[in-house]
Amino acid sequence: KVPFNVELCPLAADNIASLLAAKSGKSARALVLDLDNTLWGGVIGDDGLAGIRIGQNSAEGEAFVAFQNFVLGLRERGVVLAVCSKNTDAVAREPFRRHPDMLLKEEHIAVFQANWDDKATNIRAIAEKLGLGLESLSYVDDNPAERERVRRELPLVSTIEVGEDPSFFIDRVAGSGLFDHLPLNSDDLARANSYGGRAAVAEIRARVGNYEEYLKSLEMRMTISPFDEVGRPRIVQLINKSNQFNLTTRRYNEEDVRRMQGDPNFIGWQIRLDDKFAQHGTIGVVIVLKKGSEWEIDTWLQSCRVLERGVEQGLMNSLIEQAVSAGVVSIRGRYIPTERNAMVSDFYPRLGFDLAGTNGNGSVDFVCAISKYEPHPVSMNINLCV
Repeated sequence: KVPFNVELCPLAADNIASLLAAKSGKSARALVLDLDNTLWGGVIGDDGLAGIRIGQNSAEGEAFVAFQNFVLGLRERGVVLAVCSKNTDAVAREPFRRHPDMLLKEEHIAVFQANWDDKATNIRAIAEKLGLGLESLSYVDDNPAERERVRRELPLVSTIEVGEDPSFFIDRVAGSGLFDHLPLNSDDLARANSYGGRAAVAEIRARVGNYEEYLKSLEMRMTISPFDEVGRPRIVQLINKSNQFNLTTRRYNEEDVRRMQGDPNFIGWQIRLDDKFAQHGTIGVVIVLKKGSEWEIDTWLQSCRVLERGVEQGLMNSLIEQAVSAGVVSIRGRYIPTERNAMVSDFYPRLGFDLAGTNGNGSVDFVCAISKYEPHPVSMNINLCV
């Protein structure tokens, strides 16, 4: 009754592991690409625009076109694209701007890192600009020495062994399993544009000295709305994938969320954020349990794509407004520490909560008296649809 030959066990195990990784949110979110002999044949700095090999005039050129088309397909599924090249920036960008057979264009690339620094340094810079951990990045380079250097310096980055023949690039990237996904929702599909917007925001922040002016320049719009049928798949996805900006890391399935949606004892909010660069989609989930005159925050999580923008301050202001309307006296919250959520250990104190006690499991309770809460200044328009 064994469904396949025992010699195929490693292949089956690899595929199962890829599916489990996708379900756990561990698929690669970004693909970092070398340029010379990876997206085209030849060296743009030496061969010039007319000398690089890409297009329908040779088998090699067709292979590079096919690989670019495959990469664009990944982007359409929400994979963020970045360039990491040892090159002069203007020279590296020339094929994207002027070569008629290039399928990839500059607007498809969220971060374009072309300079003479080593690849590992540039990949770190790419991760920082995108706001992603190194474990979320994958790397493709035809040069085995560069692959080995990145693999040694940045072991968390998934360096794909593509070889040097472009006709095998697609099979080896697809076969890595790094881009396997469960059914995608609209927010997944928009992720590439969202991270492109994040990189543009990072550039503006570097230019604008005053942080408040920088936030105002983004023209942010936050929408807070109750759980609904349309948003439920993304809500469940966030609850089960978010680990860093997550106060309790409690996990709920779709039936749990459906139950909360219809229960008057719960507040379930889904939070969307847009700015002048991108629609970031649903970036946060808040679940509050109503207990008479005291409310308890059960779940508070946010996407790390929108850190340090005042999202949590605006959300807490809105929650307090609702509590005042309902005659609530206080709101309680709990921080349950994990290996990955240390970044929110001071979340409640920063927002005006007082320490209420510690528990045997290491969790910490906080409380905020509604009468003592002082609203936080925010630099965004907030639309509370409740």
